[in-house]
Amino acid sequence: MENNIPESGNMAGAGVYWQVKPRLHDNPVGFFYREVQGKPLRHIVHEKLTLDSWSLDVLGEFRRVLYASENWEGQRKSLILRHGTDLISLVELVDGWAEIFTAGNDVEAVERTSAAVVKQIDSGEETRMVPVTFWATDPDKWPTPFMRRLEAPRWTELSANYDGNVAKGMEWLFALKSCPKERLILWHGQPGTGKTHALRALLREWQPWCDAAFITDAERFVGGAPTYLFQVSRFGGGRVAAQANERSKLIILEDAGELMTTEARSLIGQGLSRLLNLTDGLMGQGLNVMVLITTNEPLATMHPAVVRPGRCLSEMEFGPLSVEAANRWLREHGSNVTVAKPTPLAQLYAAIGSGNDRDTRNAAVA
Repeated sequence: MENNIPESGNMAGAGVYWQVKPRLHDNPVGFFYREVQGKPLRHIVHEKLTLDSWSLDVLGEFRRVLYASENWEGQRKSLILRHGTDLISLVELVDGWAEIFTAGNDVEAVERTSAAVVKQIDSGEETRMVPVTFWATDPDKWPTPFMRRLEAPRWTELSANYDGNVAKGMEWLFALKSCPKERLILWHGQPGTGKTHALRALLREWQPWCDAAFITDAERFVGGAPTYLFQVSRFGGGRVAAQANERSKLIILEDAGELMTTEARSLIGQGLSRLLNLTDGLMGQGLNVMVLITTNEPLATMHPAVVRPGRCLSEMEFGPLSVEAANRWLREHGSNVTVAKPTPLAQLYAAIGSGNDRDTRNAAVA
């Protein structure tokens, strides 16, 4: 029978036309699942870890068993490792993550091979990059995770940017090694006082035992369906279940103070109550979940339920540096600028970034 499928430029009219592209079936991902289902391969081990490089060098000795590869416009790399006739691995490298699937019919061989691939790819060296899962609701209002890695400095690089009370509070948080009984963290202060940088340092310090979930649409998270809260709380971040269950989670609501004020209940209904219940009520039972809220709102405007005694693990005010501390900070950064009143960190950075070394004794740096 003659093939009458029209050219792409002549596809007007009724009918459905299919153009089969072999590359969609023969790429590493398609090959892996076709082999798993076709043979079949009955045992699969899935692991996920962060990495700094996605070059083939991360494979080390496993480069000799590289069977197929594909690079999607520098954004995703898919690799097939052929360990044996019935033993293969799929390695997906994307956005600072390595996702590894190893399949075979000998369960011990699968587990042993998976562990060897993970050990090779995971350098075990501490890096400045920390994994963060960003959450947003899609057009159908379904919570969707986006996994990324962000650069995070050590606290020793930042501690001079904060006054003694914040430094003491951060050191206390760094000492934690597991999820405590009190699970609400409240940071407040005017813009430009360094809350976000302190948060990055906290994520790096807690990385060995705590995963971060950043909520991009806090109003939906707090005021929407409870499904959103549970979806985020129970998300394993690509880790195997046993490992995910052992780890804690820090849910981050940045600049969400307006959702925590005394008027919040009338605006978002029971959402605030559900969020607080997640930290110390029945909803949070069995979940090692903490909630960190940053806000520019004054503490006095917060809903009494948010700041009641026994609920907050940490409540810190981020303020401007004192005159003495600010001028010392400027000298240590090689600037001749001086200030005459307490100055937020952002303004100090603006001063050294402008290259303006004129004396400003009579006014704070603007």
